[in-house]
Amino acid sequence: MKVAVVYGGPSPEAEVSRKSASGVILALKEKGYEVFPVELDTNFLKKLEEIKPDKVFLVLHGCPGEDGTVQGLLELLGFDYTGCNTQTSAICMDKDITKRVLKTYGIPVPAGETYFSEDEVELLELPCVVKPARTGSSVGINLARTEEEFWKSVREAFSYDTKILVEEYIEGRELTVGVLNGKVLPPVEIVTETGFYDYGAKYEKPTTNYVVPAPLPERLEKRILRISEKVYRVLECRGAVRIDFRLDEKGTPYVLEVNTIPGMTERSLLPKAAQAAGIEFPELIERILKV
Repeated sequence: MKVAVVYGGPSPEAEVSRKSASGVILALKEKGYEVFPVELDTNFLKKLEEIKPDKVFLVLHGCPGEDGTVQGLLELLGFDYTGCNTQTSAICMDKDITKRVLKTYGIPVPAGETYFSEDEVELLELPCVVKPARTGSSVGINLARTEEEFWKSVREAFSYDTKILVEEYIEGRELTVGVLNGKVLPPVEIVTETGFYDYGAKYEKPTTNYVVPAPLPERLEKRILRISEKVYRVLECRGAVRIDFRLDEKGTPYVLEVNTIPGMTERSLLPKAAQAAGIEFPELIERILKV
C-alpha cells in the first residue's frame, strides 16, 4: 500500500507539522507501508499524481491544511485521505463557529465575545484569554491579566487572523481527551508553571508535565468522556481528534476547541493518551490510516 504523507506548508505551524510528519513516516515504514513524504507546496498535487497513492496521510496544522481547503481539493481530485472531511475541518478550525455549534447542543463552552477589528474590541473582565479564531498549536493565544497585556494580546491575535475571540479565563485545570475512530482515550491533564497552556508551555518549556490518565473522580471522568463522544458525533468527526477542556474549581468541564489533526511529536498529547490505552505509536498511526 502506497501512502503519501503530506506536511508543512505556509502555516505558522508548519515546523510543528514537519516534526509530527517525521514520526508518522517512521511508524508507517515500521508497519511495512511504502511511504512518500510530500511537502505542501505549489507542486504537491503534481507529486501526488506521480505517486498515485492509495491514501494520503495528512499531517498538517493550521491553514490551509487543517481548515478543509486541502481536504476539498483532494476530494475533488479523487484522493482518499485521513481525518475529518472538508465540512468538519472548516468548522473545527474556526473556534468561534465551533463554539456556536456546540452551544446549540448544550455542550458547555467558555463565555466570550468575537471581534472582527481592533476598533470594536472592548476590555472585558480580567483576566481573560485572547486568541485568533483560526490558528492551532496555541499560536497567538495569550492570557491577559492586566489592561496592558490585554491590548498587546489583541494586537498579536489580529496579526494572525482577521477574527479573534476574547473569552473568560476559567481558573482550574487543563485537560484534553483524544477520540480515536469514535472511541475515547484516557484523559490527559496538562500541568504548567503558570496554569496556562500557551505555545511556550506546549513546545518549549521542559517544566510542563502531562499526567495520563488524569486523576479524576470516576463520575467526573465519565462525564468528560461522554461530552467528548458527543462532540465527536455532533461535529461528524472522522479518524483521530483531540478535544481540549478547562475544568473549573467546581468540577464543571468547558470545551475550548477541537483539533482535527492532532500533533504527533514527542510532546504531543494524543500519542500519550493512546499509549495509556495500550496503543503504541505505530499502531495508532495505522488505525488512523485504515479509517
